[in-house]
Amino acid sequence: MYYPYFRGKQFDLFALTTLVEQKRLSSQILPIIEPVKNSNALKKFIHLFQKENQPFYLIQNPQAGDFLTEDGLLYLNALSLKKAVIVEQPIETLSEEPELFVIGNSTPALESDWQANQTKVLIPKEFRLLQKVKGEKILSQDVFTRLPKSSFYQECQDEFFSDTHLTFQKSGFIGFSDFSIDSRVYYEHSYPSKHLSLHLVYFDSNQLRIHHFISGEDSPTQKDKFFELMNAINDWTDKLCGKEMTLGIELLLEAVAKNKFPGMGVMRKAAVMHHMELMSRYLDKTNQVNKK
Repeated sequence: MYYPYFRGKQFDLFALTTLVEQKRLSSQILPIIEPVKNSNALKKFIHLFQKENQPFYLIQNPQAGDFLTEDGLLYLNALSLKKAVIVEQPIETLSEEPELFVIGNSTPALESDWQANQTKVLIPKEFRLLQKVKGEKILSQDVFTRLPKSSFYQECQDEFFSDTHLTFQKSGFIGFSDFSIDSRVYYEHSYPSKHLSLHLVYFDSNQLRIHHFISGEDSPTQKDKFFELMNAINDWTDKLCGKEMTLGIELLLEAVAKNKFPGMGVMRKAAVMHHMELMSRYLDKTNQVNKK
């Protein structure tokens, strides 16, 4: 159903792991992980998801990071789990068939023979590809507006995020995918900014919107800027969470209660947790309604 794509950053993995530990991640959410760091966070994620029978896919040929060595690729290939492959060459030349193909660069996909394909395909909404590729398709979209500096979000602090969860089936897809509060372009570090920001999604009439909470630049410390953000978020909690607080928002409020700045990594973890929990609620509720 929903296949969010993560580059395997530490705090993204922490977010997903915490949600599974707390039974807050729907089985209809199947994360796709492109591992970039050979970290304990990745090992814990794999172990827990397998232990809890929580579905996910691991990219076997990541495009950046620690595994771009012969030993690294052999390690990934030896793992016993659902495997996904980024299409870098005609698919008929691959020695093994994965459980999921991921199309990024259109050229090798267009050069492939898809006539007999029985594997699910993560695919962007590009007409030539949609005409060429056969098999069950998952729509890949880049819906987050990533700007170079946090201050730029002040120009449009609240905007439409996505309604693909409402429309993907009508368009002939079996599922949909995005990069959560990130973009298709991989990056390790963001530009320095005098502002702190938190990007939090919320449902509005079944559509997903996103609010960019931005601090001022005059507060003397990161902690002061964080508390400024949280004052604004306090006024939004009902709109952000509905009747029940998400674990992500609770994580931020715990930091406030302890009078501490949790750090940028924890803020990102909280935002991803919030997004994934909201989607879990929506998908589980929709599934229950459809069963009646």
